[in-house]
Amino acid sequence: MKNITNIILILFSLFTIGCLEKSNDKLKLNNTTIDDNLKNGIDLNNSFIEDIEFKKYSYNDIHIEQIPVDSLLNQNYRTAFFDYLNKKSFEENEYEQTFFIKLILVRIQQSDDIRSYKILSNIFNDDKLGYYLESYDLFLYQLFLYKPYYFIKGDYEYKQNELLDYINQSLPLAILTNKEYFNNNIASINIEKNSLLIKEKLVDDFTIKELKSELIKKSDKIEAYFSPSYETDWKNETITYYNIYSYLNNLIIENLKAPELLIYDVKYKPFFETYIYTIQNQIAIIQDSDGFTNLRKDKTATSEILQKIKSGSAIDVLDNTGDWWFVQTKEGKKGYVHKSRIVNN
Repeated sequence: MKNITNIILILFSLFTIGCLEKSNDKLKLNNTTIDDNLKNGIDLNNSFIEDIEFKKYSYNDIHIEQIPVDSLLNQNYRTAFFDYLNKKSFEENEYEQTFFIKLILVRIQQSDDIRSYKILSNIFNDDKLGYYLESYDLFLYQLFLYKPYYFIKGDYEYKQNELLDYINQSLPLAILTNKEYFNNNIASINIEKNSLLIKEKLVDDFTIKELKSELIKKSDKIEAYFSPSYETDWKNETITYYNIYSYLNNLIIENLKAPELLIYDVKYKPFFETYIYTIQNQIAIIQDSDGFTNLRKDKTATSEILQKIKSGSAIDVLDNTGDWWFVQTKEGKKGYVHKSRIVNN
């Protein structure tokens, strides 16, 4: 009887150990899911995109934000999931596609997990989901300005450059301003070398608070003086820009290793070079038969006189576009002088 009792105790112990092991395995699996899902590390209160709501959309009996990140790196799983998203219809109030896209963008905002680049790149390369992503271009551009090194690292890590190429080609056209724009719109601007210009009003609309703060703190303000034109509703207008060149350049150099910097040199710089505004100040001489000429506030002979400049005085020509040149006197005054009163030194 005693032997039978011992055998029963041994079997019960083995059964208990087995149950504990299975329980531990399940706990490990659950912890992996919890610690490595799409919503991990995301604070919706600090999201730069509004209207993201968890526990609203599900796939295979799991909320989309709880899908493990590594599952989406698996091609078979990703293909099936993307097919599921692409079958959803806005006409039936199904918005799983846009929810997923916004979720990945916010992951990139709040985490440097490079796997999100891979997922976003796959979204971009999917014909249908890529179409929805285009609706969030401004958010995408903000992310690139916020952490350009992240996208370059993603390109280097996964050898998927289509997304980065798209950003580099479309971002400058959408939010930067080049010399051609100023020339076409009859504008004068005192520019420094190596300048990438973005309108102050556009920066004010950015929803990544940290990006806005950094741009304001680390970028020089530059004013452009626009003469009446269609662009300015036929009024004189002064528009303020931020020069973000140094901010972007330093951010990239400080966060990339040598092999990654090669991608920056090959892919980033060429697209942005046409928007890097440089100008060499030209020394010229005032020559007027009256013995002096007027430095005016705007490009008209009736504009306010800022200073009288004696003939023979040297000036810095800041912009020689059009008939009225934007100049600076030795006293530091800036304004316009008609080109007929100026001779090159």
